Amino acid sequence: MQGLIQEGNGEEHVRLSDALEHAADLEPRQVRVEIRAAGVCGSDLSCVHGKYYMPTPLVPGHEAAGVVVEVGSAVTYCSVGDHVVLSTFGNCGHCPTCEGGDPGNCGFGGLRHTHVEGDQALWGFANLGAFAQETIVHENQAVPIPAEVPLTSAALIGCGVMTGAGAVFNRARVAVGDRVAVIGAGGVGLNVIQAARLSGASQVIAIDRAPSKERMATEFGATDFLLADSDDFDAVAAVQQVSGGGVDHAFEVVGSTKLLADAISMARAGGNVCAVGVPDLTATVTYPFQALHQNKNLLGIRAGGGKPRRDFPLLADLYLRGMLRLDELVSHTAGLDGLQEAFNSLKAGAEARTVLLPHG
Repeated sequence: MQGLIQEGNGEEHVRLSDALEHAADLEPRQVRVEIRAAGVCGSDLSCVHGKYYMPTPLVPGHEAAGVVVEVGSAVTYCSVGDHVVLSTFGNCGHCPTCEGGDPGNCGFGGLRHTHVEGDQALWGFANLGAFAQETIVHENQAVPIPAEVPLTSAALIGCGVMTGAGAVFNRARVAVGDRVAVIGAGGVGLNVIQAARLSGASQVIAIDRAPSKERMATEFGATDFLLADSDDFDAVAAVQQVSGGGVDHAFEVVGSTKLLADAISMARAGGNVCAVGVPDLTATVTYPFQALHQNKNLLGIRAGGGKPRRDFPLLADLYLRGMLRLDELVSHTAGLDGLQEAFNSLKAGAEARTVLLPHG
């Protein structure tokens, strides 16, 4: 099968192979999925540049949807022919963490080899290795959704949509009338914005360095747009002025430790500060103690605090009811050979995704 292989850190170390195979036969609780669509998001770029300290060689890609083509002998959750969104959570489903409703922290299985090329075993990014024509995953990672949802749009549910919307629904729990600030109006930020709108926020303030982001931010539900077009722009002062003293929830979606410190200062006393963006995993955050001391809540957010079996179908249903925008988040589609152009688009600040179609 075709797939992409990352052999080291840097975009120049990713190549297309026609000789990938699955790393092992199907186990009883595993499913084989034909990947029809895989989004290219900032985490893929970070992985390729070594920010996540993943071992190589690996098959990149983690935001995908496809069709189940084979199931193991003990699988009960999906069936052949099901349309599924793939989850990065390799969870067992029965440990105290999973039973307690937190599958994202299960840690089931750790990293594993998903594919091989000849005698070379290949790690799978996020336990998926989604930039390939097929992958094998535990049944808990393949979540069925209605076939009416286009797979090119459904792919984004697995990461960008779940991360942004889940930060609002699951972690911050934005309520009717709340005021919200969103630092970064890219793909994930747009999902924070639209989820805040769905939750009934009375004010959603989007902040970004690119003036081109204003149109989509407004369409997705932002009531205000602040253009941080210079290094001396005081985003904290601007948010406090526009909101009348601070917001109930401040979301940092860029992955900047400086901007996370700004988010702490943007939140009102007793408000939530939501760390959605992911910097280098060795990064240290410095902030004024007094800013957080005012009974503010600093919330770590991994993949939106999601429960995939509950949340993926819910998000798909919101889409089918016309309440959640997905199609607008896809700017281009391309084959697996289009990864570099997708990365170039991300680096240029595009607000929407390129989705790779492994089967053309």
